[in-house]
Amino acid sequence: MSSLTRVLILSATYGEGHQRASLAVRDALLANNPAIDVQIVDYIQMVHPMLNSFARYFYLKSVRFVPALYGLFYKGTSKIAPSSLIQRRLNQLGYEELEAFLHSFRPDLVLSTFPTPAGVMSLLRERGLTSIPTATVITDHAVHSQWIHRYTDHYFVGSEHVKRGLMLRGVPASRVTVSGIPIGNAFLQPVDRPAVLKRLGMREGMPTLLVMGGAYGVLGDIVQICDELFQSEFDIQVIVVCGRNEKLRQSVEALRPGAKHPVWVFGFTREVHELMAVSDLILTKAGGLTVSEALAMEVPMLLYRPIPGQETQNAAFLVRSRVAVLAKTRKQVFAHVERLLGGSPARLARMKENTRLIRRATAAQSIADELPKINKALPPHEMMIDERYYAQQS
Repeated sequence: MSSLTRVLILSATYGEGHQRASLAVRDALLANNPAIDVQIVDYIQMVHPMLNSFARYFYLKSVRFVPALYGLFYKGTSKIAPSSLIQRRLNQLGYEELEAFLHSFRPDLVLSTFPTPAGVMSLLRERGLTSIPTATVITDHAVHSQWIHRYTDHYFVGSEHVKRGLMLRGVPASRVTVSGIPIGNAFLQPVDRPAVLKRLGMREGMPTLLVMGGAYGVLGDIVQICDELFQSEFDIQVIVVCGRNEKLRQSVEALRPGAKHPVWVFGFTREVHELMAVSDLILTKAGGLTVSEALAMEVPMLLYRPIPGQETQNAAFLVRSRVAVLAKTRKQVFAHVERLLGGSPARLARMKENTRLIRRATAAQSIADELPKINKALPPHEMMIDERYYAQQS
């Protein structure tokens, strides 16, 4: 039985990935021990609701309309050294509120799936205001300095690539577990594919493309892409998921009557695992959770205009691993779709095989199994970050 009785998971709602990872770990902890008390807290909302609303608005608008601006922000913050005055200021965001919450809830361990609270926990540890063990789940195949803090006991990462990046910055290998990125249990269960096809009225054997617009429907040019896909000459059936963007769903739905191919349009849905199970290729952004879910379902990916920053790093990792292809223009999207679904089934099959080489579908369970060991770790010990790395980046 787990030695943990209370676990606090600190997350955020910028996109859906951090929250989905938190829920996956929570469910795995409860599967190990139903009596455990796991609380997931939207950290920025808890400590500063107005700032949270502004930051979410800025994030969603920037990644949709001015991704280059977000990319500059991401690159700039990646150069901030853990010991710098700016980082120490950032680590004070919600400092008093978190200290009070820790005294109230009294968790055995704190797990962060978002970088900001990881920094605040590190500062509380440094000042001797808490000795609660801390761990961090990095939810992308990317390395960014905002995740790295001196008093974090352990890191869970998606790939050896990220582990090497942490080690380059001074994190000891013993403090990093290549667990994979945690995904929901639905993506680990067998799916009755014929039953799903029958329920949706889809044709068995017809190449199927799944277009994923993201939780907030921010995949660029999705309406134009769908319009051209629906009128294309090659034989496919298309599923489009628009997330919580109702305006987008209505725009895509309006294209259905004139489509040359069978089309299904969804808004936000919790049946993504079933849609992936009946798809041969996914056109998507390169968000860490979505691509991890696709890997678990063994579905090759067509990545379109990844957001500068973590998504471009995710995309580079997936393309190198030969499970995805990258499109920077709509013309390239159609070329890839036609080649993979129409003229190159062998390449698509190889991509599918490659997903089995890098997927780590049981990440949530691996993390849940490892957390009690961290709980038994030694008292807080400062991790020596290699500040020279940040000096070289400036």
